[in-house]
Amino acid sequence: MRQILLFFWRGVPPLGSLSLPRIFPMDFSTNNDLKRSNSYSSIDETSSRRFSNFNASQYRTDLTSPPASETGFAGAPSTQTTAWPASGRRGSKPRFSVGFRPRSRFVYRAYNFAIAMTLFLMVLPLFLVITALLALTQGAPIFYRGPRIGENGKLFDVYKFRSLDTAKAAKLTKDKVLPKGTGLETPMGLFLRETRLDEIPQLLNVIKGDMNMCGPRPVRPEIAAQYSATIPDYERRFRVKPGMIGPAQAFMSHGTSKAIRSRLNNKLCRTEVSYLGEISLVFLVGACVLARTVARIGSLAFGKRAERAEVARARVYDMRFVSDDGQSRAVFWVDEDQLILDQGNALNVPLSGRLTMLLPDGQTRSAAVELSTVQAIAPNGRIQVAYAAKTEFSAHILSRYLFQAVVVPHRSEFLLAKMRRAFARSKAA
Repeated sequence: MRQILLFFWRGVPPLGSLSLPRIFPMDFSTNNDLKRSNSYSSIDETSSRRFSNFNASQYRTDLTSPPASETGFAGAPSTQTTAWPASGRRGSKPRFSVGFRPRSRFVYRAYNFAIAMTLFLMVLPLFLVITALLALTQGAPIFYRGPRIGENGKLFDVYKFRSLDTAKAAKLTKDKVLPKGTGLETPMGLFLRETRLDEIPQLLNVIKGDMNMCGPRPVRPEIAAQYSATIPDYERRFRVKPGMIGPAQAFMSHGTSKAIRSRLNNKLCRTEVSYLGEISLVFLVGACVLARTVARIGSLAFGKRAERAEVARARVYDMRFVSDDGQSRAVFWVDEDQLILDQGNALNVPLSGRLTMLLPDGQTRSAAVELSTVQAIAPNGRIQVAYAAKTEFSAHILSRYLFQAVVVPHRSEFLLAKMRRAFARSKAA
């Protein structure tokens, strides 16, 4: 039955969101700094023992910030700032970058306090409603507190709405992030995690001064120990305060390689703060979270109706599979691990190639994949086959552009962009 459904079932359309002026494009899909292959360093026995016996005091000792004259904190202009992003596409409107390195720590602290306090007062009614619902559905504790590494390795407790079975999650995530499909969410936990509303209490961390509004996302000491041992220059992120909003979190999926996320964070840790760009990012993420929340509530209330209205991703993005030998085949249907090819009955697997897609605004993206196992063959010549991304960067391309598993979708998926295209089609007709 599942095989038959796969032939006719249509995929979920990408989440639309409110549209904003292209003041903060953050389109790094082809940036060489992110696309380059990993250069993991091997770990000798001494280093391995050090990370397995990780403790906070040792980490603070190892992580010292450079002098203020080198970081730009003293107010002197920096000569090592790298502009971000360096896209070069569609430069007709002004672009503003986001960076994590402030010119004045005092001004930046006052700015973060003011923004966080304003936002907290704005969302206070929602904060109280979620608190009451959690008290009714799951009981105490309402909030989660957990240790995270801050600036210069200083530990602090991060605040979140509790969304998991605390005891079971603690055992499962002792030395790793939470895997998908664990089923440990509380009655409202899955909804809060999908919409990112569980992170609202982190505004209190910003008000206290443990975090900034924008910065690398805070990580647990155990996870940091592992990544520091395998990802080059991972510890650079601890030279700045962690952020409630991280560009890597906003524009990359949860499953995106930590090495790719680290490259973006390292880039931004060397880039000076742009207040206009940062405010734009905060507003953009807030609008997308609101849109995601409304869409999620709508899908829960009208799930069956929404299912009938779904449009196949492959058709929307005019997808094709181009094999390494140059043969091109249209993709009829696609999900995260299988696809259906038109006229693919003569396919010999395994077969390497690229999945190409045409975005609604005319831009193209492609991801290197390998077809592995044939699942089913239909009389009309269509063939269902399993596939997997060949590189971490290709997996990022698919999750961001095809499956829209990100907080902020590509700008061509914004609601106003869709309305403009619909208006243009009706006018042409």
